[in-house]
Amino acid sequence: MLLKDKYFKVQQENILTPLHGVYLIALLPDADVYRGHFPHKPVCPGVCNIETIRECAEMLTGKDLMIKTIKQCRLTAVATPEVCPLVDVTVMLTPNQDSSAYIIQASIADAETTYMELKGEFAIIK
Repeated sequence: MLLKDKYFKVQQENILTPLHGVYLIALLPDADVYRGHFPHKPVCPGVCNIETIRECAEMLTGKDLMIKTIKQCRLTAVATPEVCPLVDVTVMLTPNQDSSAYIIQASIADAETTYMELKGEFAIIK
């Protein structure tokens, strides 16, 4: 895990089915990434949002995953640790035809705003 406990902390895990989970995470405002990414008005970098989703997918599956393709990634609002200190990361996975990867649909949102939506495929690392 690259960002867990450094950029975000899991506050609650809600596993709805073996391949569908919602993770309530706290964005850590003192994370090193914010020192270089708009230091006085920290903004969550899109690449960190994508990595957060990948790490939540790994927690859900218990497997090491690698991004194979991103078919759609929409940053729909600016996420910051000040504006949205707690967000839900929703992960829905479907095994691909040969079970070597998962088709993923995921989002980062709070009660009022969706910050990011992602669709793609994550390969299972053997």
